[in-house]
Amino acid sequence: MKLGLLDIRWFGVGDAAAGLCGGMSFVVRDLFEAHVDPPPDTQPPANGSPRFRALVRRQIESLDWLRVPLRFYDLGAFRPFGRRRSAADVALADEWPKIRTEIDAGRLAIVGLTRAKSANPFKLSANHQVVAYGYRAEPESIALQLYDPNWPDRDDVEARLFLAEGRPLRLESSTGEPLLGFFMTRYQRAQPGAWRS
Repeated sequence: MKLGLLDIRWFGVGDAAAGLCGGMSFVVRDLFEAHVDPPPDTQPPANGSPRFRALVRRQIESLDWLRVPLRFYDLGAFRPFGRRRSAADVALADEWPKIRTEIDAGRLAIVGLTRAKSANPFKLSANHQVVAYGYRAEPESIALQLYDPNWPDRDDVEARLFLAEGRPLRLESSTGEPLLGFFMTRYQRAQPGAWRS
């Protein structure tokens, strides 16, 4: 994918080889909102097929004109260090209320998981997009229940934020992968034509 002379695949975004998590997350919400069942097959669509092209298109759209990679970069490169609010502070104060509101309204929330703690833009592809469909909120923890394209057919994947006196203590992923923070991304609706039977 090119934006003018800049090919953003140099930075590991918009390249199917680096993953299609945003595309898969968007397609899941597309299907949910259109009341269309997901396909029963568990194999990825063949390269060049209508479903593959739809995933790639939705992956590019999930980047929201590079706002999502820039958000990952801000949270991973600058927020873990210095005097600014940490990625965990942002997750609790700013993003958790948005995600909760979205889920309480009966919608799926597309969530970016900040995993890369680096100022190196080539590490952006270590970050991830998932779908939050539920949550558990307790005085000492918040758990987002996730559909994670990297862990298909599992309904036990969670992003957990532990609290101490109302402040973020630590984050963890139930899959054992690193987790610095999370944020809600902007969903752009599309018709799931390639998935209709």
